[in-house]
Amino acid sequence: MSRALRILAGLAFALLCLAPIAVMATRVGAGDFERLFTERTLGLLSRTLTLGAAATTIAVLVGAPFGFLLSRTDVPGAALMRPLGIVPLVLPPLFLAITWTALFELRGPWATAIVLGVNTFPLVALFTAKAASRVDARREEAALLAGGLGAALRMELPLLLPGVLTGAALAFAFTVNDWSVPDYVSSVGPKFNVYADEIFANWKLEANTGKAVVTAIPLVVVTLAALLPALALRRKGALATLDGDFQRPAPLRLGRLRWVAFAFCLSVVLFCVLGPIARLTYEAGGGGRSFSFAGVVTAMRETLDYERDFLANSLIWSAAAATLALPVALVLAHWIERTRGGRWTEPLILLPVAVPAILFGIGTINLWNHDWSAAVYDGNAMILLLYLGRFLAFPVLVLSGAVAALDPRLEEAGELAGVGPLRRLTRLVAPPLRPSMVGGWVMVFVFAMRELDAAVLVPAANHTVIFKAYNRIHFARDDAVAALCLLILFFLVLPGLLWSLFAREKLEVLP
Repeated sequence: MSRALRILAGLAFALLCLAPIAVMATRVGAGDFERLFTERTLGLLSRTLTLGAAATTIAVLVGAPFGFLLSRTDVPGAALMRPLGIVPLVLPPLFLAITWTALFELRGPWATAIVLGVNTFPLVALFTAKAASRVDARREEAALLAGGLGAALRMELPLLLPGVLTGAALAFAFTVNDWSVPDYVSSVGPKFNVYADEIFANWKLEANTGKAVVTAIPLVVVTLAALLPALALRRKGALATLDGDFQRPAPLRLGRLRWVAFAFCLSVVLFCVLGPIARLTYEAGGGGRSFSFAGVVTAMRETLDYERDFLANSLIWSAAAATLALPVALVLAHWIERTRGGRWTEPLILLPVAVPAILFGIGTINLWNHDWSAAVYDGNAMILLLYLGRFLAFPVLVLSGAVAALDPRLEEAGELAGVGPLRRLTRLVAPPLRPSMVGGWVMVFVFAMRELDAAVLVPAANHTVIFKAYNRIHFARDDAVAALCLLILFFLVLPGLLWSLFAREKLEVLP
């Protein structure tokens, strides 16, 4: 790998991802620490951790069996239900909140935990499915011969545990840092403040950067405490069961239990995917007043005409951020896996993910809101900087896992043949990583399109369609809100849908 490429990629990561965090430390004064361990902040932290634990438990109870059954057994309809099961993760959590509170009249802490658990269970399911697909067929056959289906399941469960725990750690990190769902659920029911609310209030209401930063420290520590073990678990589970002559196992035959498994998986799809979409469709078509499918079409067409500019902004900026992230992520991922000591930098890569989006938005504002950078702060470049800083870590982790599985002898042969570092990266390394590169692109695009917490604070991001939807939820008619949500959902699932229809390779979105 060229030293110049590594330096450029490292500088880009430092400016985009670490500088907004570092600049916040310069705004902290001694007096800001006074309220760090007050009864109020400790109560908020306890409430947030309880919420995270409850939502993660729901995510594991739903996601682990869902991912295993659809990836490793002969459940009918698995090919259709697998992609549908990812939709809740793609949906902005706020959309799930407005549909679930309307469908089941949920309110208070449990409503928040259920919505966030539904939103994050696909993470557990995806990691569980990946771990399950790496069990060698010979181990499974030996267990089946020795004790039947029960023995095979007992053999596989320890091998699945690293994947389940990795997904659970990520679900916990997403949950405890979410601001939009507790904010919305509290707006329609009993007030339920969480830690992210306090960070938002310290900045938005008191304009106190130092206090907001100090307030976030315990939450960042808790998030890192969940994410750092996830890194180790990811590596432990990724190649643990792969030998040189690995054989992919055949689907486990469940016998009569396959219909019980089918009922469980179908229930998950109905309640967590089709239910929210059906509710949005119902509201868009007029709801209880005068529902019709023609009304759905009319509402979406009118909404598209009215919000065309906001939607175009989000699509262009999200696609641009995803495209710009890929080359930087590829260089950093290669450096992590192919350089001695490179893996020790992974915790640094995770830092922007561990910082609450609210706080990262504050840091981005503090970094660029100056006279010398006014053109950046007031323009569209600010949105790209925000998206790249928030989500560059995801393609880095996805690609580092892919590089780890790539035989290094291919690059060594190219080097002996006189191929330069840049050509080795683009001609030898990048082509086999195409599914992971597209997966990294899709991740940045989707997360940027649905990013609300940071968009609430950064003025330039107020021109995004997700911010427009947030305003509409509070101030517009239900049919207009639902139609806009459906439009956003369509464009969120579009990249993955196109890949599934026209590509012959499986999309890789896991590190």
